Parts: sequence; C-alpha cells; structure tokens
Amino acid sequence: MKRKAVFFDLDDTLYSGFPEGDTEGFIRCGQYAAANCGVSAEEFTARIRQAREDLKVVLPREPEIHDRTLVAQQALEAFGINPIPHAEAMHDLYWSAVFDHMIVRPGAADFLTELRERGVKVGVCTNMLVGIQMRKLYRLGLADKVDFLVTSEEAGRDKPDSPIFELALKKAGCTPAEALMVGDNFTHDIIGAHRVGIDGLWLHVHDEPSVTADFPFLEAADFYQAADLIRSALDN
Repeated sequence: MKRKAVFFDLDDTLYSGFPEGDTEGFIRCGQYAAANCGVSAEEFTARIRQAREDLKVVLPREPEIHDRTLVAQQALEAFGINPIPHAEAMHDLYWSAVFDHMIVRPGAADFLTELRERGVKVGVCTNMLVGIQMRKLYRLGLADKVDFLVTSEEAGRDKPDSPIFELALKKAGCTPAEALMVGDNFTHDIIGAHRVGIDGLWLHVHDEPSVTADFPFLEAADFYQAADLIRSALDN
C-alpha cells in the first residue's frame, strides 16, 4: 500500500542537542535562584530536576509534566519561596538554553521538502506542549516544511499512548498502513506507533544498545540513512 504520510518526532529526531540544552536550562534556573531567591544554585538545580521526576510519578504520561513553569513552581515552593514572581522567568531561562543548543539534523530540512514535493503529508508527532514545539519548529526553520503538528497536549496523553498517533492519522487523512512513524525513542515512537498499526523507523542516534521486537521495524544510524529507508518504503 502506498504511503501517504510520514510522522516525525521532534526532540532529538529532527534536531539534536536537547539533552545538552536541558542540562544547561536547569543550571540557568539554579543561577537565577541564587541571584534572586537566596538559594544555593546547586541545591536549586537538583531540586528542580527532582520536581520534574516527582511530577512524572504524580501525572504519568500527562502532558503537564512538560510544563517548566509548573516544575519551577514546585521547586520554589519546596524552599518556601513564593513562585509567582519567579516561575515564569525560570521557564523562559530554561527554554532559551534549549533553543541555544538546537541543531537541525543534517539532511532533515531538505528531506521534509522532498517528501511534500512528492505529495506525502509530513507531520510532527511529539510529546510536549504546543506553544513550545511551535516555537522550536519556527526557530529551526522547519515551520513551513511540515503539514501539521500533533502534540501530547492536544491529544491529552504522551506517547506511547495511542491518542496522539490516532490524532496524527486523522490530521493526515490516512490509515495506519499508509503512514510511517520516525523517532529516536524506541518505546515512545516505535512501540507506540505499532500499537495502532503504524510501521516505525527507529533513529538509533543515542548511545544505547540495539533492541529486538516481535514485530518488524526499520533502523537508521543517522538522518541520511533514515531518508534513504523512507524513500524505499515509499516506493514499495
């Protein structure tokens, strides 16, 4: 069956540098706390990181866990500090660090254009909040190279849960057999897509072992190889 749509994860799939930006972002929050709240930078950085992990337990796979303002609020409150004057500033500092580290994966921008020229719908299917992901796509120069964006905020659940993939299929106007999901997180992107009948291509770019599964999937070591595999999938 002819593929009509390709869905791409965003963070660490269409661009690299998120782990570095994430680390720097929380460091900047700690520096802000030291300068404005009388708290040790190191202690606050550790606390805000822990606040994110705590939220994952309280709100498993809920999009709200990605809200850095909420994470900052909980960290500030843990120190007995009123978060209202500071949490939004920390949100902005964190994301400015992530933006500073983002680098479009070589070959990605041109390949998205190629897909659309071939009549293939290009979707971004990503965990996170819609405003931040739109800002990332704009900053990366990819905003005009995709047909639609689906976030877990819009779908109500993070990957690997099914609603986000089902919404992507609805926006693409295609069946699961007509789509392909590309992402760097095997569980979120490949297993999640498989559960709704979408084939997956794992962008294996992190220092982690290969995986085995009881279903077929494609695997690429970089975006150029991923593009070649997608071209073959489109032609078969």
